Amino acid sequence: MQQIDPSYFLISVSNRRNLELCINHALAGFTNSINGLWTFLDISEGDYISFLYGARVKNLYKVERKLACKNAESLGPWPPVTFRMSGKTYYFPFRLF
Repeated sequence: MQQIDPSYFLISVSNRRNLELCINHALAGFTNSINGLWTFLDISEGDYISFLYGARVKNLYKVERKLACKNAESLGPWPPVTFRMSGKTYYFPFRLF
């Protein structure tokens, strides 16, 4: 069986609080948007991720498990995000551990 080399990804976080939640929980979350889904599907178990915040890269994690959650609006650790212009609310159902 052919072994595939892991890929490395930078995951940009929007604010310091979200960065702290990701680091404290060793968890990355992606929104219930098409971009969130594409990113979640592109990263595989065994790949490596780092968090990008304030033009700095934080830590290196190996993706051990992926999970797509139902009813993510009631799950933490991130609060839902609502955009003023569209009024659309996004949750974080796609998760990497």
